[in-house]
Amino acid sequence: MLLISRHLSLLLLTAIPGLAQTDSEWSAFTAMEVINDLIVSNEEVWAATSGGALHFDRLTRSYRRFTRLDGLAGNRLLSVVRDDDGDLWFGSDGQGLSRMRTATSIFDPPFTEFRNLSITDLFADGNRVYVGTERGVSVFLRDKEEVKESYRRLGSIPKDTEVVAITVKDGILFAGTSEGIAWARLDQANLQDPDSWRSIVIGVVRDVVTVGRVTIAATNLGAFRYDADSDRFVREWDDEPVNAVGQSLGRPAIIAESGNTYRRLSAQQWVRVPGALHRDVTAMSRNSPRSIWFGTEQGLRVIGDEDPPPSREPGSNQFYDMILVGDDLWAASVPDDQQRLFSAGVSTGAANPTALRKDGWLVFDQTTGMPNNELVAVAADTRGQVWIGSWGGGVRIRDAGGVFRSLSPDESVIEGIPSASKFVVISDIERDADGFMWLINVLVGIAVVDGFPEQRGFLFRQTDFGLNPGVDLYRMAIAPDGLKWICSRTDGLILLDDGGTPFTAGDDRMLLLNSDFDSRLSSERAFDIVVNAEGVVWLATDSGVNSIHGRYSRDTGTFDVESWQVYNTFDGLPSNEINALESDDFGNVWVGTESGLTQIDGNRRVAFTLTASNSGLIDNRVKGLLYDRERQAIWIGTFDGLSRLQLSGAPPTNGVTGSGVFPNPFLLDTRYELTFAGLPLGATLRIYNAAGDRVAALQTEPGRATVSWNGLNDSGFLVSSGIYYYVAESSEGTAEGRFAVIR
Repeated sequence: MLLISRHLSLLLLTAIPGLAQTDSEWSAFTAMEVINDLIVSNEEVWAATSGGALHFDRLTRSYRRFTRLDGLAGNRLLSVVRDDDGDLWFGSDGQGLSRMRTATSIFDPPFTEFRNLSITDLFADGNRVYVGTERGVSVFLRDKEEVKESYRRLGSIPKDTEVVAITVKDGILFAGTSEGIAWARLDQANLQDPDSWRSIVIGVVRDVVTVGRVTIAATNLGAFRYDADSDRFVREWDDEPVNAVGQSLGRPAIIAESGNTYRRLSAQQWVRVPGALHRDVTAMSRNSPRSIWFGTEQGLRVIGDEDPPPSREPGSNQFYDMILVGDDLWAASVPDDQQRLFSAGVSTGAANPTALRKDGWLVFDQTTGMPNNELVAVAADTRGQVWIGSWGGGVRIRDAGGVFRSLSPDESVIEGIPSASKFVVISDIERDADGFMWLINVLVGIAVVDGFPEQRGFLFRQTDFGLNPGVDLYRMAIAPDGLKWICSRTDGLILLDDGGTPFTAGDDRMLLLNSDFDSRLSSERAFDIVVNAEGVVWLATDSGVNSIHGRYSRDTGTFDVESWQVYNTFDGLPSNEINALESDDFGNVWVGTESGLTQIDGNRRVAFTLTASNSGLIDNRVKGLLYDRERQAIWIGTFDGLSRLQLSGAPPTNGVTGSGVFPNPFLLDTRYELTFAGLPLGATLRIYNAAGDRVAALQTEPGRATVSWNGLNDSGFLVSSGIYYYVAESSEGTAEGRFAVIR
């Protein structure tokens, strides 16, 4: 009891910050350059983007960002609308519907009725929010927070055709689709009956908007207008395809594929609006009186107002190889050239989350002098120069002055692949204890150079060591004893011993540790490797994690295995597909999988798993990991953004690190429970209110480091709003913290 009282006293003395929508342990960063929808007022612009909700303050000319970590159902937003109360609704791509209370900038718990559906458009009308999806139109009641009904067959349009645009005018609901447009009066008894709808083929509809009393549909065949007298759509403008409809000076306006903007003067009479061409437009403002705002694939654009400042987004929402260079974080956007759809070069920004949110990112890609956009590896030498390895374009090196130079086969030992001598693939770059730079030269071997400009270099050809020329060397880790460990996506694990003389031939050995070497290897398809301070080799494969400890003899060139352990879903991992590994200073190994992030502790036990549902992790598909030793944090690259987890400042002598509680604040609702993660194994957790009174006690399961709480006290009643504290204790150590409850 004295121990618990001491913990509570320390916690109560800690300053309590104001309630925030996010947990301070977690930060999230996404690319919000691709804008799918927007709404504009005199003071602000709200955009639904591929990375979350982007807010631009037109007075201060500053940006704010909201992601899943702030309460959104998901980051991939397709639509946004403001209801009659001024609250914002965001439709996501398969992750649900969200409402932000604008008075507090706090999100309600997501509405999951639309999960696994793409919410392509939203329209608010009184108590109703009309939701367009690939299964038609649904009516969501704001007061009851439920779906009233759905309309899946709209006239003669095939059932479950995707509805991409919705508007309501004079009691008529209009729904635009790829098969044309349908409309129906809302006062009819049964809109689920296809006969209640009229429909017409006017091309592929891209947008439908009502301005004043005029309803305009944008299609690939031009613009069409609804004629109320004849109850049909008539052609308005057919010069070229139209991308979106909006408003200009109180009149309908359209943006054509050519990038020209036109304002309607009268029936079939349109005039070009002076201003710059804007192509790749996805949305257009509908109610900004003096200017026209556009959402594009490159951010916000405007006619009739000062251009907004660049929002400085990262190149993409995919983060793979990462490094820290001083106070800067560098991240690659792809792992190879098989994912060119997402190739976006490398992005760099401040390693401090506050500074990164304020200053944004710089992106280096083909438009800024890189050899291509498939930049897959980043490293730094002892002079602070950044080395960037590309898939097919060799290496670019950025000096301290920001100047990029090339390392190519003409001036280095690196080579192109056997079938194309100019196609130089560098999949990984590492620096050894002597400051030498090691490069995996795919389908060729492993190169080492003494820096840049290169004075000495050597190429360890894989064929010289008996390896098949098709062996796919991929990632490298340099052990404390100087051995080089390489993972292969075709042949498992490879050990390189340079004999202590990296630039001299004759004393080198290369050893293949595949399934023939040891049948315990879980798979020969390996994707990452890390060697911890104790010399244990951790190998990520598509069938689990391998932990290998042994002794290498330089005299005989043999490796004797002392222990070989495989971790998979049977041992508590969320997935057998392992993408990334990282070790920290506390003996933990962090395992990035397709289904979450797992910590294996210093005792080689699965401690806990963090997912998007029980923590601030922005996405479960973890692709890259980086431990920030100076700031005691883990950077987590995912397929849908970048997360950062702030760990404890130092490991307690009898405790654990990295504990946390999610979501924080905890909104009492039947949809979610509060999760405590990173606890001592088998801990008893007690929850106290601000007065120090115990309100609940929880027990973790044996071997587990997480426990969930439903918000009920020991008497079975929901607790009230306020600040609460927890203390978890077991023979493994202690963990403590605080959280907020909102009821």
